[in-house]
Amino acid sequence: MGMKNRGVKNMSAARDILEILLKETQLEAEMKTMTVEQITAKFQNQAATAGYLLEFHLSDEDFFVDHQIFMNRHARYFAMPTHSHEFLELNYLLQGKCTQWIGQEKIQMKQGDLLMIDPGTGHSIDKLGEQDILINILIKSDAINTKVLQRMAQRHSLITDFLLTVGKKNSRHRPYLHFSTADNQRISTCLSYLLADYFGDETPKFEKVELWLLVILAELEDIMSSEAGELPFNKKVIDALEIIDSEYASITLEGLGKQLNFNKNYLSNLLKQETGLTFKEWLTKRRLQKAYDLLIGTDKPIGKIVAELGITSPSYFFKIFKNEYGETPNHIRKKMHRNKKL
Repeated sequence: MGMKNRGVKNMSAARDILEILLKETQLEAEMKTMTVEQITAKFQNQAATAGYLLEFHLSDEDFFVDHQIFMNRHARYFAMPTHSHEFLELNYLLQGKCTQWIGQEKIQMKQGDLLMIDPGTGHSIDKLGEQDILINILIKSDAINTKVLQRMAQRHSLITDFLLTVGKKNSRHRPYLHFSTADNQRISTCLSYLLADYFGDETPKFEKVELWLLVILAELEDIMSSEAGELPFNKKVIDALEIIDSEYASITLEGLGKQLNFNKNYLSNLLKQETGLTFKEWLTKRRLQKAYDLLIGTDKPIGKIVAELGITSPSYFFKIFKNEYGETPNHIRKKMHRNKKL
């Protein structure tokens, strides 16, 4: 059953989405007939196949093909063993209750709660009941960049800090953020639209989904209270990253320092302290993100793309690209073209 009209126009449409999400999947039907031991063995086999023990790891390739966002309803009737992933995860409890564990910390989620989990963070989820609806919103780490932060730069908060250092080995923030949003009508409405645009039709409306996520992140900033001991993100760092974002082909550390009236050594140390990356590492990351976008979004020759990035050595580009994405530029472009033909 899908939504015939755009968006969520009334309560009936919202009930349609809920009805879709309550439908039992084949996996759930299978799990209902299995013992705890059988379920655990199933996950152990899956983890062993991937080269892990019981604590298994999920990679970008498991979920992202043509888009940087993937959503699904978390499977019910069995406990999810400890696992981690390469991407940012946002869990939304649409209905019911849910218990998650991050390390030894027990997190009780109630209806309307959102839980944002940093990549690489091991966590497990207790068994969900029939009426418990937990939505997994998975966001590729590369999608969390200064385009998002620029729109959130008016107020620098814990959430800005969290998003800017997603997946970095940086001790400035804890590995998750927990929000209670049930009483926030604006966020509830945005989440309803988000679910409708993703689950309401056979093909998700990804452009609208991305916009709703951006609005939701901004709204979460409004309800976050400052916590003792946490420092707001340095505005100069966001200014620096905005410049890198727009001048990635030609910017140098010395030139960036001059624009911001900073000594280049001080600026280099500040970037490393706040983001976990050096200037060169961040610039390389931005260039590779741009290269990826051009590869899948245009037919430009790879040599021309390399030149536009400001990289003078094609062999160096191929090396760092494969290190970042695990595949060559040619392979990624061919794969995207094949997917478009399907």
